[in-house]
Parts: sequence; C-alpha cells; structure tokens
Amino acid sequence: MQRLFVLELAAVAAFGILAAWAVFSVPEPIRAISVEALATGPAQESWSGIFIGDRHVGWSMSKESATAGGGRVSENRTSFALGAQGATQQITMASTAVADAAGQLQQFDFLLESVVSLRAHGVVVPGAVQVEVEQGGSIQTLEIPVPQPPVLSLTAGQLVRGRDLKPGDTFETPYFSLVTMSQSTMTMTVEAPELQPNGKIAHWLRMTAAGLTTRRLVDENGDVLREEDTTLGLKQVRMTRAEALAVDEGDPPDLVALTRVPLTGFIDPARPYGPLALRVTGASDQPLPSEGDIQRVSGDVVTLTTPDPALWPVLPVRGSGDLEATLSLPVANEEIVARASSVVGDAPDRATAARRLNEFVFGYVTKAPTIGIPNGLEVLRSGQGDCNEHTALYVSLARAAGIPSRIAAGLVYNEAMGAAFYYHAWPEVRLGPGESWVAVDPTFGEFPAKATHIKVVTGDLDKQVRILGLLGRLKISVEPSAAPDKAPPR
Repeated sequence: MQRLFVLELAAVAAFGILAAWAVFSVPEPIRAISVEALATGPAQESWSGIFIGDRHVGWSMSKESATAGGGRVSENRTSFALGAQGATQQITMASTAVADAAGQLQQFDFLLESVVSLRAHGVVVPGAVQVEVEQGGSIQTLEIPVPQPPVLSLTAGQLVRGRDLKPGDTFETPYFSLVTMSQSTMTMTVEAPELQPNGKIAHWLRMTAAGLTTRRLVDENGDVLREEDTTLGLKQVRMTRAEALAVDEGDPPDLVALTRVPLTGFIDPARPYGPLALRVTGASDQPLPSEGDIQRVSGDVVTLTTPDPALWPVLPVRGSGDLEATLSLPVANEEIVARASSVVGDAPDRATAARRLNEFVFGYVTKAPTIGIPNGLEVLRSGQGDCNEHTALYVSLARAAGIPSRIAAGLVYNEAMGAAFYYHAWPEVRLGPGESWVAVDPTFGEFPAKATHIKVVTGDLDKQVRILGLLGRLKISVEPSAAPDKAPPR
C-alpha cells in the first residue's frame, strides 16, 4: 500500500542539493479534512524504509481506510535526511487525500517541513484543482487547470489495483504533484514480473510523471513492495515498523557528490565570459535550449557567451512580459514591492536597476544550504538560502519593480568543488541587444554571470524538477574554440 512517494522525494531533492540540520516535527496541515470524511472502518497500515544507495536515511508510513460514502482516505507520513557538503537536514512530508467511491480525487492536505515549510489544502472542482498554499507567512490561492480529476502520489495505486497486469501494458492519467503544485501526465508501463520468496508473482511498473521516472514492484493486491528512482539511487523498501524506524546513524550520503558531473578538459579562468564551447552528451531525449548568443546549441556542442555590457541598449526600468506572480514568486506582496522600490530607487535604466538588485540579494542573503520549496517572501524574511532562494528573491523583486525576468536552472562550473559541474539556479533579465536575455547570478555576485552556466530549463518548480532526469547521464568535455575572448567589464 506504500504510495508513489519516491517521485515526491526526488522532486524535493531537486530543490535541495545543499542542506542544513532541522528538528523533525509534524505540524497539522493548514486545514484538516473534515471529520465527516474520515474512516468508518479499521485502517490498513504499511511501513517502508527510505534508502539512498545502501544507506537507510528515513522511513515512510501509509495507511488507507474507507469513508462513510464508500470512498477511500489515504494518508502518508514520511521523514528522511538529505546531506550535502557535511551538512544534514531532516525533511518531513505529510499528506491526506480523500477519493470518492469511483476512485476520483476530491480533496487533499499536504505539509512539507524542513528549515522552510509549505502547507497546502486542495479541492478538485470541474476542470481544475483549487489550492490554498501557506508559505513564507502568507497564503496564496491557485487554480490549476486539469482535464479530469488527477491522481496524487497517495492515490496512484488505483491505476493498477485489480488489473491483470501483463508486460507491455501502459496506463496514463492526469497527475498532480504536491511538491511543485503542478499538473502533468503520469504514465505507467508494466515490465517483467518477479518471483517472490513466498512463491507469488510481483510486477515491476515503470512510472514517469513531471519529467521524473521511478520503478515500483507491486504484488497481486497492488501493494507496493519496493520503489526506486532512476537517478539519485533513492528507494523505498517494504518492511516492518521497527525495521523502517531503525535509520542508520551518522550523516546520509552527500547529494552534491551524487549529482556531480565531472568535466573533461580545462576551462581557462582568464576567459570567464567565453565563448566557451562544451560537448554535452546524454541529453538526447531532453535537448538543451538554444537561447541566441547566450547559449547556442548545435548537436552535442553548447557554446556559452556572456553578452558584452557595452553593447546593451539603454532600456527603461519597466518593461512588459515575464512579470507575473507564481508559487515561488509573490510579486504583488507589499513587502516585496516595498523592498524592490527601495533597492531600485532612482535607477535611470534597467541595467542599473538590475545590478542594484543583484548586489542587494548577494549581500543580503546569507549563504546557507536549504532544502525546501523556495519562495521570495520567505527568503526576504529569513535572509538565508542557497541558489534557489537567491534566485526566487531576485526574480520576485525584479518583477515587482517591473523588470522582465525569469528563473533559469541547470548546471554551473565550480572549480573550487573539484573542477566539475553542479546543479544551480540563477535569474535571467532582458538586458541584451534587442532586449535579449542575459544571465545574472546573485548567489555568486556575478553581473553579468560568467559563461559557465549551462541552462537546462526555464521556469518555476514544475520545470526545474526535470533536471533530475539528466543527472547521472550527462558527460561534459571542453571543445577547442578559436573564437576571440569578449570579457565584459565587471
């Protein structure tokens, strides 16, 4: 009965390559599901251990029971540890979902608790999921269009329960991620069966949703015996309560090390603004975006160049497009608007305003590893975070000031950490010729950013998790380039 929580664990890991210690707790969701919907009979409970590789880093408990109307209440509580560069952070996720007698999702509660927290309550209405999200001390209301009632990690087992599974069978359904608060399609494909020690047959299912893939082993009742992702080595294994809670002592495996992409060749530090030509292989099913001169892609070769500020046009501070609010970017919040105004001040043009914001975020946000879902207001109030938090605050402030900006995420070269590429997020601003995009980096204090940023995706949380689908598969090497250096003044 263990649900599809490896997908959610992997999504959390996408925003938490750096981490810090927090005490485990399970606060109540912001709005409890009504008592009238709760179980009328005994709940069936199951436990799993959570592993990264062979290291037992956490546990997960799920239970399911009947409602008065013939539906089901599904619950999950998960606690696990993630580590990075000697720091460890405990993550808690708690979910409850109610489905009707036909198995259609009706409502859910969700909690993600770490150094930062997110609480949500959702209701399915015709054509949409309405979600109330509390984060950073404020509440946002979202309405996400869905073609039909989706499944959650908690309720995905309904797709195969009671079916006569055969290798090659494929099932699809709308899927709603509680971590990214976004809708996508979940695809399940039946793989080869496996004979269990008790002589019974279990089936492996390959599941893909929101750009992430996991495999789960289910028995003849549809109960999950094992589940694993295909990137970070995260897995859940069915076991007794005592076994699941017997988490290994000491630090968990280092996620930064697990997601490291080694570099073959040498990047000249005297040419920080490019052009830098890199051969990137392993991304054939998810081609890297080509963004004019900033990132040109030709086959496997990616050429990175930082536009020379001397060629940037003089633009008004306020522009159009790429100014809307999102879950991570509370653009209209009064605190965000006031701080953006005070930082930008009397800037005569967009480049000056964008530089002031970059300097402010770089100096204001304490560099602290943080696992969670970034939110600009929460970062403004806490004043700490890693690249995700720096970027969320920058783009929130920039959009509040009327500066067209967006979130980019991918990989950045870091010589200090072993001459390799690592997961990273940074802002892009319309500053270049023809109002083209220019990368800036408030995490490193770079304005403009060096030509060592390989962009994989553009956008908010629902897009960024797709990076995990590439980690572990990419190979990067330096290509010879005879192009002259164009080093903008800093």
